[in-house]
Amino acid sequence: MWPLRRVALAVLLLLSCPAVARAQSMQFVDPYDVPDAPRPPTLPELTHSEIEGTLDITSGALIPNAGGVWTHAYVTRLAVEAPLALRRWYVGASYELGVGGSVRSFEAVGGNLQLEGRTLWATRTGLSFGGGLGLALPTSSYDPNSGGGLVATNSATLRPWDVTYWVRGVFALRPFIDVRFIVGQAILQFRQGLDLTVVPDQIGYRRLYANAAAYVGWAATPHVAAGLEVMEEYCIDVPGVSDGARSALVVSPNVRLSLPWVQPAISMFTNLGTPLYGANESFWGFRLTATVIYDPDSMLRVRAK
Repeated sequence: MWPLRRVALAVLLLLSCPAVARAQSMQFVDPYDVPDAPRPPTLPELTHSEIEGTLDITSGALIPNAGGVWTHAYVTRLAVEAPLALRRWYVGASYELGVGGSVRSFEAVGGNLQLEGRTLWATRTGLSFGGGLGLALPTSSYDPNSGGGLVATNSATLRPWDVTYWVRGVFALRPFIDVRFIVGQAILQFRQGLDLTVVPDQIGYRRLYANAAAYVGWAATPHVAAGLEVMEEYCIDVPGVSDGARSALVVSPNVRLSLPWVQPAISMFTNLGTPLYGANESFWGFRLTATVIYDPDSMLRVRAK
């Protein structure tokens, strides 16, 4: 009987091998299982697989041109982004609220609501490339000749790459491209975009901006990264802006923590050259950012490590 049992066992093994091979070949392998990288405080994390919500609080002091009064401004940004179709497509929304004024006034102003979609191509070697389109809706309402107009200008000055949040009564199209390289512990990320604003009943009245943002980071540990962001907004076609005030450049060193369910960051920033529109002489401030991670596939509903 032993020889028969051995023959039967051998036959079963031979029959099971193709089944095991087929099962292994049917296992899903995510081609976007790319190396982990800490996100910049301002630019998005291009390849995240979870739903993310971000709260960004910017606080800055604005030094006026000669004869003006020192002012302070605070900008709160709320954003959410979710991946679709295996991290090839993403959709999101964001909104900004500005608060500030001078010694004699203090006022809050809401910005325009932005909807966004983007797509991505990525490799396991650390290269990611993609692009998308944002649409800003005219939800901001204030009198440009009042204190609200000053708050909107100061809010845009602190975050010039988000200037279309603070242009009243317009729709804005915001196409952009993204590139990221991960080389060992180094992270290099870049975004280039255009902002075109139009007034619904005055199509001929438009503004055109170009913007660029670059991030260079170093992951000192799996949970701590230090980096530097440089952002520029350039007024290509904006009424009333002189040639010397077309470019607004901001530099921002930062530190980011990467924890399982939240990723906080702290940044300081200042201008290099003339601030947005030449409305102020200079500015400086701090930014606190916290990104909350929500993983629907995790038992605790946070990122699984």
